Amino acid sequence: MNIFNTYKRTRFFLWVNITGLAIGLAASIMLILFVVNELSYDKHFTNRERIVRLMTVTERDGNRDYLAINLRKAGTELPGKVPGVETAVQLLNLGEIELAAEQKRFQGLKAMLVDAGFFKVFQTKFVEGTPETCLSTPNSGVITRHTADRMFGSPENAMNKTVSFKEMEIVVSGVVEAFPKNSHLTFDVLTSIATLPSINGAGGLEFLTYYLIREGASVGDTRRAIGDEYRTMLKPWSEQVGMDAYGETEMLDDVYLNSPAKWWTGGGNMQFIWILAGLALFILTLAVTNFINLFVTQGQMRMNEAGIRKSNGAQTGDLVRQFFSEVSAIVMMAFVSGFMLAVICVPHFAVLIGKDIDMVQLMNPAFIGAAVLLFAVTVVLSAFYPAFYLSRFSPMEILGRRVSFSRRRLTAVTVVFQSVISIVLLSVIVTLYKQTAYLEKLPPGYNPDNLMIVISNRTISQSYGAVKQELLKQPEVKDVGGSHHVFGGGWSGQAIANWEEQDNPRMINEYRLMTGMPELMELEAVEGHFWREGDPDSVQMLLLNEAAVKMLGGESPLEKTYAYHGRAAQVVGVVKDFYYDNPALSIEPIVLTRVFDPVDINIRFREGVSPVRAHETAQAVFRQFDPEFVLNPIWSADLYASKFKEIKTVMQMTLTGSLVAIFVAMLGCWPFTCSRPCGGRRRSASGGYTVRDALRYLSCFRWTS
Repeated sequence: MNIFNTYKRTRFFLWVNITGLAIGLAASIMLILFVVNELSYDKHFTNRERIVRLMTVTERDGNRDYLAINLRKAGTELPGKVPGVETAVQLLNLGEIELAAEQKRFQGLKAMLVDAGFFKVFQTKFVEGTPETCLSTPNSGVITRHTADRMFGSPENAMNKTVSFKEMEIVVSGVVEAFPKNSHLTFDVLTSIATLPSINGAGGLEFLTYYLIREGASVGDTRRAIGDEYRTMLKPWSEQVGMDAYGETEMLDDVYLNSPAKWWTGGGNMQFIWILAGLALFILTLAVTNFINLFVTQGQMRMNEAGIRKSNGAQTGDLVRQFFSEVSAIVMMAFVSGFMLAVICVPHFAVLIGKDIDMVQLMNPAFIGAAVLLFAVTVVLSAFYPAFYLSRFSPMEILGRRVSFSRRRLTAVTVVFQSVISIVLLSVIVTLYKQTAYLEKLPPGYNPDNLMIVISNRTISQSYGAVKQELLKQPEVKDVGGSHHVFGGGWSGQAIANWEEQDNPRMINEYRLMTGMPELMELEAVEGHFWREGDPDSVQMLLLNEAAVKMLGGESPLEKTYAYHGRAAQVVGVVKDFYYDNPALSIEPIVLTRVFDPVDINIRFREGVSPVRAHETAQAVFRQFDPEFVLNPIWSADLYASKFKEIKTVMQMTLTGSLVAIFVAMLGCWPFTCSRPCGGRRRSASGGYTVRDALRYLSCFRWTS
């Protein structure tokens, strides 16, 4: 059977139908690929059903907070008290670091301190070394194959080589394959937590904690036992901070998408997943509905054919097989085209949404099964009318025009359905656009423009005073300041209390800054003043934001003494609230504390200085003090803009998907009639509509339902 000969009278119809279904499928495949990829996080760990993560839960005044970080004791002492725990591993995230090796420096490497049992819990493939011994001694470390190739040329060359990070020297004792992209844990370098023995004495919440439950042990009972034991361990800490605290565990499968504790390990957004899944369903439904509608309405043009075939001896079964084979071939062409289009567009789609999409998910059995089911449903619904309705009439009924056919109701329902979906999608776009525009117009409360943040090394940090003076000599530089935190980025957690109520402290976020930083960031003082040069180092001086003042009772804090870090502290100023977290959320209380040595160097450039020129200026100055220094700056404006990344991604995907849906809906309006006396029956010499006819007489047509 030649499909193109069968549909030579309606070639335009054929290509419109294939195009609409292919585009709808491609858009849906890309969205579903992303959804499947998000749902597949951490599924590659074969023992994932026995891995749980511990969370610290704090409660005060009816407010509950989930923290992914825990006490050190949760990893060193707790496993011996809970029989169901086989192994525990704790992680301390070092962020992105600079490693030095063989007179070369490598920046932007993700590093963690981990316990020796890391690879017993999180199994992976070893290229060099063994999981039992690679982290068993202090100063031992493991790097990924990619890092080994980058630093030493090959995994073999990397073994037993020494790399340095600040004061630490690490000996490479293992090389592993990197975890897949769909893992919530990513690293380039791991080093034994025993490298820093003093860390065992840490009394605060610092560590991510994972437990591997023994085979055969009850997961539920073990999780409850871990929570009960951790509550006991937390009691001294909870009394110190003045709030109830206890432990809860979550399965590894829930960490990425369903964890209430996101900050320390990040994670996906289940609401985002539902939005994309719904968008994919809308587009797919439109495409399939259009395809079915066009084939059903085309049945009127196949009546005479069915009558002639039956008059020549064709049986009902012959017509059913013919129509089903025709529709199956056309649907197959649309599916193949859609899959090819999706494969071509997925890399561009990944860039658009700023997410990694693993094409391996195309081989996912669930994905393949869904595609086969969709194919079957589309074929059956599209071929049902011509196969079982037209074929049941006798040749005399068909050729004698005693069979009536009306597409008006079906077309009306289809158009209404398409219009409702399009209106809903457009409404979502407008809402998201307005919300994003409103948030972006909010004054951040500080000035992130023209501000470069440089993570210093030991050499630069020790020479900070001279570095600052040399930077200020440059005509491009307006101001320089130091800090322990990236302003607008992550923060530390502390406790503060009125001096008279030290047994009733409050949790508060903290930024540690050097004198001059509030002015550099252009914070606004609403009460009191900022730190001043010459202020005594022996006095602990704090700055609070307005939210912190409200939390502490709302009265002026300038005449009061507070307990902070175990000693008396004086509040010298109150700053206007500024957005250091997600602008869509309320501003949390924060305290600004004074430090005297920098980790980060903040450089404010004058207006009009290009990023390239700023980079060259800063690089030249830093290399005067460290000739090997590689500048890898953070721009404060980019950091602030990243706070809108998620909502912008949702808006971009919704906009793109909605445009595709509207385009597919327009293709579904192919059943049109003519507004001129010709009645819409102008045809080519072959008796059917062609592309040339459609273009020639386009002005003659009006869309109808």
